[in-house]
Amino acid sequence: MALSPLLLLSGGFALIVAGSSLFTRSLERTVLRFFNNKNRGLRILGNISLSLPELLLPLIAFLAPGAGTSRVEAGTGAIFGPPLFLLLFLFPLAFFLTQRESQSLARELPLLLGGVALGLLLFDHSLILRLILSLFLAGLYLWGLFSTVDHEEVQEEESGSPWGILDALSVAGGSLLMGGGSQLFLVGIDHLRSSHGISPFWSALILAPLATEAPELLTLLHFLKRRSMSEGLAILWGSIHLQTTLSIAMGLVASPWRGSQAARSAGETLLLLLGALLLLSWKRGRSLPKTPSRP
Repeated sequence: MALSPLLLLSGGFALIVAGSSLFTRSLERTVLRFFNNKNRGLRILGNISLSLPELLLPLIAFLAPGAGTSRVEAGTGAIFGPPLFLLLFLFPLAFFLTQRESQSLARELPLLLGGVALGLLLFDHSLILRLILSLFLAGLYLWGLFSTVDHEEVQEEESGSPWGILDALSVAGGSLLMGGGSQLFLVGIDHLRSSHGISPFWSALILAPLATEAPELLTLLHFLKRRSMSEGLAILWGSIHLQTTLSIAMGLVASPWRGSQAARSAGETLLLLLGALLLLSWKRGRSLPKTPSRP
């Protein structure tokens, strides 16, 4: 008996969230153990553990054996959907940015806007040009990561016990669950198209963020409950930065990168929101009093 699209999507959602939670448990200990820069470690934690589903879902869509037009459209929707979704949550928090955070965003956003705009211009262009842009976006991601300024040091006692076999099993098991959940989610999107005629692009654009961004939102809620606004912003911006660099870079080289009208509209909306965030960060960076340096 064929499973319903709702059951497939729900099962994929559950596996992605469970896998991400399992992956995060061990990765947090790994980051705290081996990284002295707390802010950079937090960004790496958010990128690797929380954003892995956003990278896996389109990659599986593009590289699955026999992937057709519907899978390519679903993969493209899964690239643009998550950053659009997270920006809706980042904007209210952006009104509480400190001057240092505003200046950091104002430094990263212009290059990010240029990369996304070029990505839209290269729809239906040659692989060589797309490969050059993908290398630029990968470099932009690394630049943003390694230019992260640290303001606190991680205490040695926070690192916990040494990384061991259970941590390795958690990382491997979490990765398998997220990969299996992504595949199940894509099958559910395929069934929506075949049984109800729903566009795979719009299905992925709207539904994929609900599954892949659940870990980020749960982590954000955790930090907000602790009144740790800076940590919550770091998690959200780190995820958005990865999704608008590495995810787009992956789409440029792993897919035909064909731009339907829906894909172009989603990309233009993403540019609009990033531009508005840049204006807000500029305004706050100039109007706020200088944040005193920590000793």
